[in-house]
Amino acid sequence: MEKLKIKLEKWVNGGYAIGHHDGHAVFVTGGIPGESVNITLEKQGKKEWFGTVIEVLEPSSERIAPDCEVYQSCGGCSFRHITYAKEIEIKKSLLSDMFPNESKWLEVISGAENFYRNNVQWQNVNKSIGFFSKQTHQVVEKSQSVCMNLDERLLWKNLDSKLKDKWIKQKTIHLRLSEQGIVNYEKDVSKFNLNGTSLQIPEKGFFQINRFLISPWIEKISSWLGDQEKVLELFCGSGTIGISLKQNISSLYGIEMHQKSIDFAKANAKANGVGHFTYEAIDLYQRPIPKSVDKYPTWIVNPPRAGLTPEIIKTMVKFRPSKIIYSSCNPSTLKRDIVELKKNNYKITKLVLLDFFPRTPHYEVLTCLERT
Repeated sequence: MEKLKIKLEKWVNGGYAIGHHDGHAVFVTGGIPGESVNITLEKQGKKEWFGTVIEVLEPSSERIAPDCEVYQSCGGCSFRHITYAKEIEIKKSLLSDMFPNESKWLEVISGAENFYRNNVQWQNVNKSIGFFSKQTHQVVEKSQSVCMNLDERLLWKNLDSKLKDKWIKQKTIHLRLSEQGIVNYEKDVSKFNLNGTSLQIPEKGFFQINRFLISPWIEKISSWLGDQEKVLELFCGSGTIGISLKQNISSLYGIEMHQKSIDFAKANAKANGVGHFTYEAIDLYQRPIPKSVDKYPTWIVNPPRAGLTPEIIKTMVKFRPSKIIYSSCNPSTLKRDIVELKKNNYKITKLVLLDFFPRTPHYEVLTCLERT
């Protein structure tokens, strides 16, 4: 691999510090703005190059010794060479740059920086198990026993030998910490209890991964609702948000593309005393939202990273809900969608950064928009 000396300039999305060389933007992992570093170039495009620090020539005063021995090689983390407080500062600054008009009242909610993940995807290459190294498909085997992002019960070294024998032939081993213990969430149902709400998630079903921040996330949404809300929930999954907010909601119509998730949402609603909530399987990326949604003045949306389609936004504008609560794991598509909603007489009234993914470049954004 080609080596390069470079001066790093500023933080950018993705956990990179950016520098420039010979007309190229160079996105660097493991650096800090202001540092001069030697890097290895791992990917060279026409305009953008990507590299990893191999030597720090002029260290920043913000640099700390990583608390993980495989941090530089493992692809699981981006920020273990700075304090967690600094990481939060970086994420807040990047989000503020995306929403400058709302930055003065941006709220940040964070929790424990370690041992927060309730699931893991172990890579298995010829029974060598761990996370892939950055930019490669080489397994960093040591990561299976030292990863600090995971609840320690999910570390491969801590699993019961019978479970290891059961899953050792799978190329990717999908594990989740559930009420009934550790399950393979590609094949098994997961059970959770969220502040007294009992939920079951089907195999391959989505559930938030930060076990410390799920409740604060739900509580924040609840604080933005009244007592008898009529809610349309898009991308509702197995009903986690709406059913957990049952004390705020008089009627709910949930839409999700996966039929099995809808079946579980109906069962979860019935089990929690809100069997009158209705759910329907519709692929919102392919089919229109039904016209009957005009009776729901509050919409809650929690889309995948792709965000909302232009058609969904057109439907929002057409039916003019008074309140839209939008939770996103991709700030870029969130910003794109909010730009369109602002053009159509919506304004952001609340903006929250929830650090669901400490020591990585990712985070959740929760926002409330109201019609002007």
